[in-house]
Amino acid sequence: MKPPATIRTTPDAFSACELHWGKISVAQFLSHYWQRKPLLLRAFVSPSSVDYPLQELLAHAQRDDIASRLIRRRNSDWSMREGPVDRRPSFRSKHWTVLLQGMDRVHDQAYRLRMAFDFLPHVRIDDVMISVASTGGGVGAHLDEYDVFLVQGYGRRRWQWGYQTAQSFQPDKPLKLLQQFRPQFEAVLEPGDALYLPPRWAHDGIALEPCSTWSVGFRAPSRHEFLQHFLIEAAESLSGPNPRFQDIGLRASRQAGRIPERLARALAQWASDFRSDRRIIAQALGRYLSEPAANTWFEGPRKKLSKHHWLKRSLSVGIALHPASRMVYDKRETWLNGEPFGAPNALLRKLADQRYLTGMQLESLFSGPLPATLSNAPNVQNKLVTGLQNASECKKTVEFQQLIGQLFAWYQLGWIAFFDERQSQQL
Repeated sequence: MKPPATIRTTPDAFSACELHWGKISVAQFLSHYWQRKPLLLRAFVSPSSVDYPLQELLAHAQRDDIASRLIRRRNSDWSMREGPVDRRPSFRSKHWTVLLQGMDRVHDQAYRLRMAFDFLPHVRIDDVMISVASTGGGVGAHLDEYDVFLVQGYGRRRWQWGYQTAQSFQPDKPLKLLQQFRPQFEAVLEPGDALYLPPRWAHDGIALEPCSTWSVGFRAPSRHEFLQHFLIEAAESLSGPNPRFQDIGLRASRQAGRIPERLARALAQWASDFRSDRRIIAQALGRYLSEPAANTWFEGPRKKLSKHHWLKRSLSVGIALHPASRMVYDKRETWLNGEPFGAPNALLRKLADQRYLTGMQLESLFSGPLPATLSNAPNVQNKLVTGLQNASECKKTVEFQQLIGQLFAWYQLGWIAFFDERQSQQL
């Protein structure tokens, strides 16, 4: 089952909810707490920004495009079932939790919470996971390999947490539960409260009543994970001489199953001699960091528009990245959803940074405001031709055409959509 998406590409969806840091600033959080020590934040967000009804959240567990899990506990026994969840559990039953991964890709409020953390690079933000739990529900004492903000939505949850070096896990469990858990701190989180935990801090949360917790998880690539991706990219980019192994002067062997020393040395030498140039490394890095999350679906627009009509509306209302799209850039290249697109200009950098462009920002493709003939001509094609014929009003005609063509292609793939400016006063 795939219910209608609740995500929109309007300014109210893209405007981040406000974070309240209390007596510290963002700069102080980053210098004193980030990846160093936990922080309890009371009234971190307005409760209304994370108060989505529990039953409506549970409906997302029935979606095909949301990774969900149903976890139950009976005394010391745990069970876990992967979604989609055909039948919603009842809140009259205790000790269950439903985990909804990647909710920021399909849900307005979750996306707004994610956007509140844009003081961090987008590539460091993984997703917003929402857990819905009945009384007594939780996922047991565990630790994560990444930073996380645990924001309390509906209801209350008691958290215990602490740092411990002994990290053995319970055998024969469907979850990675700590064998021993020695909490050092405890707090009950009310709606809008949050707990920040750095990587590898053990924690356990128990629902005191039916509740939801919105977890903003941060992406921390591992060495092995990136190298697996990089080696595939490097292998596809191999060029230059391609010698084959030779064993001239081979002698008869009495151990036919044994790897010949000469062959082993030659292959090992090829591996140790391999050096990838910076271009291949940069390409692998850009593709890796911009690849959409697993279980992501993109759908093109239902109503097909010509490029001219698409541009007309884009100049009027603006464009926005799909919430599941990942766009990054460096000095030489831009990537969107794993695909490269040339050197980043100011407009593409702005799109990657703020994830939307208003119509006025799109007009900056021209050196000044659109000429009257372009703005008022009744025929869209004539508007384009009129604008492009005046070279002084367009930075570079060829680059303009390439960029418009690429943006239109992304629109057709569903990677970007229109950005409704009618609510722009909310920005």
